[in-house]
Amino acid sequence: MERRNVPPGEPAPPSASGGGSTRQDAYPATRVQRRAGGAPNSAGPERAGGRAVLLGEHARDIDVSAAAFRNLAVGGGISGFLTVLCAAALVDSPGGVWLWIWQLVFGVCFVWFITSAKGSLSGRGFLVDQRGICPRTSGEVFGVPWDEVAAVGIGSLRPIENRRLVHPERRRCLELFPADSAFPGRHPELERWRVEESPPMQGLPSVRYRFHLPVLSRLPKRLEQAVQAAAPRVWVGNYRRRPPTPET
Repeated sequence: MERRNVPPGEPAPPSASGGGSTRQDAYPATRVQRRAGGAPNSAGPERAGGRAVLLGEHARDIDVSAAAFRNLAVGGGISGFLTVLCAAALVDSPGGVWLWIWQLVFGVCFVWFITSAKGSLSGRGFLVDQRGICPRTSGEVFGVPWDEVAAVGIGSLRPIENRRLVHPERRRCLELFPADSAFPGRHPELERWRVEESPPMQGLPSVRYRFHLPVLSRLPKRLEQAVQAAAPRVWVGNYRRRPPTPET
């Protein structure tokens, strides 16, 4: 038992044991957002209009970078290993035509996985719940309430568009369409993802915010499930994007 000297007339301080508060009680867990050049903000991402998007405890975290890294680790690892294996076999049999062909094929696959894994370490992803959707990247989280969103969908391109090869990282993307023309002014932090093209379907604005997704992943399905569970009215499904024809 701990003994303390208390001056007459003053209440005794609470004991560290028994019914006193613990460290966990004094410092409850909060969601913290780091902003460039500023102090951390608690209780979720800040909105430029003044209202914060507070995510609930059941918010879904869709990790884009993890899927990109998985592609790199599995696909790149296997194709790289087979490329080295073919090269080792060619040392003993330099005249093997098929070995040269397979080495070329596996080498191309290895390079493809490397180029398609861009941003695998940038912490990209989305937090989704009934209150809003929050894109995140490089330690930053940006909140968008559902009442500011007109539509969300998955846009895709063919491997070749306008007689040009499309980079694997740019073939599929999540697109967020704002509900009003004042959205860019309220969310200048999303400007890096803003694009303007012809609407993919009638009734949608030409301005949208495009977030590219890695290939060979279930991210489109996971995002569809998350958005439909949180805000089914905004989900418009999958559609083919039609990029503008480049000027000649």
